[in-house]
Amino acid sequence: MKKTLVAIAALTAASAFAQSSVTLAGRASMDVSTFAATGATAGAAADLKSRTRVADSGSRIIISANEDLGGGLRAGVYCETGMNIDNGSYTGQAGTVNGNTSEFCSREGRMFLGNQTAEIRLGRQNVWWTQGAINPTGSALLGSDSLTNMFNGGVGVYGVRLENQIKVVANGATGAFAGSEIYTGYMGVSGAQASLPAGGTGEAVGANADAKGKYSGLKLNYAMGPMVFMLDQQSSENNYVTSGSQFKRDATKIGAGYKYNPTSIVSIQTWNKKRTDQTNAAAAYSSTAGNAKDSGYGINLNHDLSGGWMAHAQYSKADKIKGTTTGDVANSGATAYTLGATKSLSKRTHMYGAYHMIKNQSAAAYQMNGGSYNSGTGAAGADTKIIALGMIHNF
Repeated sequence: MKKTLVAIAALTAASAFAQSSVTLAGRASMDVSTFAATGATAGAAADLKSRTRVADSGSRIIISANEDLGGGLRAGVYCETGMNIDNGSYTGQAGTVNGNTSEFCSREGRMFLGNQTAEIRLGRQNVWWTQGAINPTGSALLGSDSLTNMFNGGVGVYGVRLENQIKVVANGATGAFAGSEIYTGYMGVSGAQASLPAGGTGEAVGANADAKGKYSGLKLNYAMGPMVFMLDQQSSENNYVTSGSQFKRDATKIGAGYKYNPTSIVSIQTWNKKRTDQTNAAAAYSSTAGNAKDSGYGINLNHDLSGGWMAHAQYSKADKIKGTTTGDVANSGATAYTLGATKSLSKRTHMYGAYHMIKNQSAAAYQMNGGSYNSGTGAAGADTKIIALGMIHNF
């Protein structure tokens, strides 16, 4: 009798487990590269001299679980954790903490519930950074790219990967609009919010303090035939606390692309970002030394050369910083280039060669910061140059 009960229990457990699935996946991305940031306005003493390095560029491991709830409904969890394969630590190329590798689910961590039309997701998730088909060059093909780093520089956005987030994502049944999303979230005291003044605003404030600090945004994707379109918008407001000035930030980027064959695309993106500061509790948001706005554009090309070879090219330009209390900031613009080629060794593995250059004017300091790829923070006016030979394996 006991054996029968044990067998029934085992079969029941196996049946329940069979309704869900657990997947282990990820990416290993490594290169041997040279890095330098030279020509600083302050002189050679502020330059980061050329060095050769073994660099991790966005490696990660993914654990996901999905359960079929019936009627087209599904639920699950997704945990994407960054890894630094080059040094087995939580530090990036500059020896500083790479926040994308410091904890489980450091890149993304979410629970979700949805169907083929849409799903709701809760947790730490990518937002502004992602570009989809508009710019496939990025970390997936060359380990990094200059265009993405350019529109994340300047006056900045509140964050590109944010915690405490509620997001609704359009799924495959929405057709040409699949991948579109709308989100909102609440400021906390970790990750992107760790630099906020003590006490902060949002979900972790103390007694008798304003808990209204939050962010919101949307991404509209549209793909029909050879045409691809994207609109990205993010707004945030961190209310005043006595320990420091707080801000409003608004950012928008728009992109369009043309797939002239199934595996080749040419695209363009433009961006505008604005920061408005508040320096005392009584005043409205007003003109202060921290106020600024920036804009720019970038062009991306991915061309299939056949035989497993692809060519990649980018050009981007950031305009000078505007809107400060003293007017425009002279010589605060920059231009950037990425050139590269990939060779597929299989469906999951490819080799690549890449050249990245960011040329800063004397008051500018745009960097290749994404994924802690820089070997240090270049000084104003310094031009960043990276030459890399790498390999990426998706599993």
